[in-house]
Amino acid sequence: MAGPMGRMMAGGGPDQHSMDFKGSGKRLLAQFKPEKSTMYAMLACTVLSVGLSVLGPWILGKATDLVFAGVVGRQMPEGATKAEVLASMRQRGEGAVADMLQGTDFTPGEGIDFTAVGHVLLIALAVFMVAGLLMAVATRLSNRAINHTVARMRQDLQAKLSRLPLSYFDQRQRGEVLSRATNDIDNIGQTLQQSMGQLVNSLLTIVGVLVMMFWVSPLLALVALVTVPLSFVVATRVGKRSQPHFVQQWRTTGKLNAHIEEMYTGHTLVKVFGRQEESAKQFAEENERLYEAGFKAQFNSGVMQPLMFFVSNLNYVLVAVVGGLRVATGALSIGDVQAFIQYSRQFSMPLTQVASMANLVQSGVASAERVFELLDAEEQESDPPPLSASLERGDPHPGARPEEL
Repeated sequence: MAGPMGRMMAGGGPDQHSMDFKGSGKRLLAQFKPEKSTMYAMLACTVLSVGLSVLGPWILGKATDLVFAGVVGRQMPEGATKAEVLASMRQRGEGAVADMLQGTDFTPGEGIDFTAVGHVLLIALAVFMVAGLLMAVATRLSNRAINHTVARMRQDLQAKLSRLPLSYFDQRQRGEVLSRATNDIDNIGQTLQQSMGQLVNSLLTIVGVLVMMFWVSPLLALVALVTVPLSFVVATRVGKRSQPHFVQQWRTTGKLNAHIEEMYTGHTLVKVFGRQEESAKQFAEENERLYEAGFKAQFNSGVMQPLMFFVSNLNYVLVAVVGGLRVATGALSIGDVQAFIQYSRQFSMPLTQVASMANLVQSGVASAERVFELLDAEEQESDPPPLSASLERGDPHPGARPEEL
């Protein structure tokens, strides 16, 4: 069926092609170039905040060592040295306990030094407070950069629509074009708001925690890294399965929006030509496609977080077992193991957060590709400058030589 009614019933639209996730993602990040100074300030605040945050568990581990040393020292005979106490324990056949206490800095006969513990806890409190303040500043800067960038994209899209030829709109449903300028732009903004700052923080946290883990215990750090390849396999496999469904979800959203808009504006024509049943049938079909695409996209991407939690718990068990053995041999203090277990959680949590945001990122990049496809559309050729009235009448132009007259 030709003409507007034909497009209305057939649901014609732009050519569909596979998702270029990497290219569209890079192009979306390139939109932040005008906000370079704000992004650098945000990155600096995030680096400082993460740096202080990863120091926190190590400081708390020192407080635990002070408490444990006080408890052990209070049970030992006063006046003896640490070496004498450990030697006496080995003579009594308590070599395993002596090995464990070898790494504890206790003084026989002295209890818990609450003053020292209080100082350490105050330092930890100050570190966490400053880290939280810096993260709040980084979040504010990130939101400012994102809002400015999305506003520019809306302006670019509005300017682009005014430069497109009529043939572009004639070949596409108006609602589908409007969906790119409204739904997709809004989805990009929501995706960036919910994921960009968290992604930067998570990646920096992974690096910072990894450095601290190798500093505390290289062996336990290697144990913690055993599960990283498994996390990578889970993320890539699930991401590849869910990405096509996100692309289809937003394409179907555009089609459904176009159908509703054209049925509303052409309500009189639909009734005159008796197309009510056909219109309702097409709506039901598009709605069912949207449901299927959305369900598959959310289900496949939602599976990632439980799988990452399983990997995180597996990592926790490995670190706890190996760390306990290291404490038993005196190679590590209890405070170091406590700090390392916290680091293992801090290391696994960003991986889980990044995995849980995969659906947001995939959805946002899918919308970005649709917006960029519209921005890259061929524009209408500019009209040539109008001739002056004198030249149109054949009058000589100023400065013409006699032989040209």
